[in-house]
Amino acid sequence: MPDDLDAPLIGLTIELLDAPWYEGRQRFQLFTAYTDSLRTAGAIPLLIPTDAGRDELEQLLNKLDGVLMTGGDDADLSLLGGPQPEETCKPVPPVQQNMNLKLAELLTSRNQPVLGICLGMQMLGLFHGCGYIQHLGTANQHTEGTPHLVTASPHSKLAAIVGDGAFEILSYHHQALADCNTPLTIAARSEDGCLEAIERPDLDFCMGVQWHPEKTPECPSSRALFSAFVAAARTYRKASLLNDPALEI
Repeated sequence: MPDDLDAPLIGLTIELLDAPWYEGRQRFQLFTAYTDSLRTAGAIPLLIPTDAGRDELEQLLNKLDGVLMTGGDDADLSLLGGPQPEETCKPVPPVQQNMNLKLAELLTSRNQPVLGICLGMQMLGLFHGCGYIQHLGTANQHTEGTPHLVTASPHSKLAAIVGDGAFEILSYHHQALADCNTPLTIAARSEDGCLEAIERPDLDFCMGVQWHPEKTPECPSSRALFSAFVAAARTYRKASLLNDPALEI
């Protein structure tokens, strides 16, 4: 639990559970492992409503020091002019996908720290026009917490955080980005060639990882990743306070 006045405030996206995949009333969901990881790294978490519009998001971002775009179900390419979801897909509600894409736009335009995890990484990629695989041919190697190795790209920001060697991660996805468009660069791949991490070198901290570091909080790569993200948010906060001291209230 952060106990200093300079602890950065980091927003988190949350899932919207709705028909036809979930019974009952609409409701939000977030696994507490995300907030636990942020608190351990020294940040204060704040949940962002999935139905927030652009104006509301802009006001929230004025108070936040970074955003963690969390995981969830599947992207719906048909909302972006692409093909209909395949039978293996479980698309998120349109409002959830649209809000995540708006966040990606606003965060990158502000050079505000952002870390995307699983679906969050995919949303960053789709915002930048990356290709998309609706169902991996090697999906059995990436679903239900399957452990496997990934290696950060040489000279990437991710490699500077987690090191150059291969490290083990847990995967919970059957979809993935197919490629990487400028200004994004590939930051890691798995042994089967799956794109596992992306980043924008032109921004202070804009990174996405396909695995779930919050599920392995004691792993050195997980601790290093969350620590680097929170450090970037702290730097952003200090710069914002210098420009506008009223934000400290």
